[in-house]
Amino acid sequence: MTRDLLALSQDNDGRTDAVRKVVVCIFLVVILLQPAARLLIGPRSGLEWFQLTGALTLTGMVLRQVASAKVSDPRNPWPGITLALAIALFVVGGPGWLAAPAVAAAICGRYSSTPVPAVVGAVACSGTGLILVALHDYPSADTFSVFVIAPLAALFSYSAARRTETTNMLRRTRAELARAAVAEERLRIARDLHDLLGHSLSLITLKAELAGRVISSDPDRAAREIAELESVARQSLSDVREAVAGFRQPDLAGELAAARQMLDAAGITSKIESIDTGSLPQEVDAALAWAVREGTTNAVRHSRPTHVSILVSASPATAVAEISDNGPAAPDEAARPANPGAVAPTAGPAARAAVIRARPAFAGSGLAGLAERVRGLGGELAAGAAGGQGFLLRVVVPLSPQA
Repeated sequence: MTRDLLALSQDNDGRTDAVRKVVVCIFLVVILLQPAARLLIGPRSGLEWFQLTGALTLTGMVLRQVASAKVSDPRNPWPGITLALAIALFVVGGPGWLAAPAVAAAICGRYSSTPVPAVVGAVACSGTGLILVALHDYPSADTFSVFVIAPLAALFSYSAARRTETTNMLRRTRAELARAAVAEERLRIARDLHDLLGHSLSLITLKAELAGRVISSDPDRAAREIAELESVARQSLSDVREAVAGFRQPDLAGELAAARQMLDAAGITSKIESIDTGSLPQEVDAALAWAVREGTTNAVRHSRPTHVSILVSASPATAVAEISDNGPAAPDEAARPANPGAVAPTAGPAARAAVIRARPAFAGSGLAGLAERVRGLGGELAAGAAGGQGFLLRVVVPLSPQA
């Protein structure tokens, strides 16, 4: 829809520019050919033939420039030729041709990339007027017009050109910002849907499998699992609607409880330790919640562990979430005889963090989306194998922008 609105806006701008060009061209034809209209009647001298053909030539050159609407290269001789022809008509025809140098000066100012052509046109027209005033006894009104009209035309035209250039740049910037906003919103929705559905569908699958295994031997437990499956499905639908609307912010306490529920359903033992989540800022709480959700889902779906450990801790400056498991190493990790990133299972958090920062493993779109969230808060995400067995996800988020 945004793309359609941008296209419609560009079409309207194009039609407006076309109408403006037509009006300007009609106006220029009238004021440039009006002094030559009287020359169409009766015999004509050599100077009158020059004025008639010069007016037609000048009009054609001016209309060509207005129709193309291109900024002239400083080395382009056409603005200078247009100005010279207009001044010649002014010198030969007198004050009645004052519109010719004014239009030429305006063309020099309107279609130039620098103010130099506008200044040259204004000075040339004023200098020519000064000479004609000295040679001829012009009325005071004509004298004032000779000195004022052409410089003002050059100045206003140059100012209009710069204003149009700025307006066009702002329109392009607005269009780019709109496209970037659309892309960012699509990315947010895709990221949220991936994170939400990956966790929820995994839990639904596990509960469905568990209910199928125990339905004959323990119908009561199967009924409980099916009831919980229905509850998870309804909550997932609500989460998807909130994510699309832009209101979804997970809660760390809720995600820790959901992680325990998922691990229990999968038959995986767990160890979950956490600080008081109520003391964390909302953005930090949400980032750690996404980390717990992503780490738990990846462990259940990919690592095939028997034990998962989730540790949420905090220091005065940062909050940390670590999700580790004891699943088998990935084939590419197990094939390496000497793994510089191997960490002993008993190594401390600092040692494990140093290793996985040196060996990032952002293979999935879930980790990539989580990394974007964490970077947006100025934090760090690291993931990789630990000790040749299992997988460790560690997220560090500052508690404040200053930290």
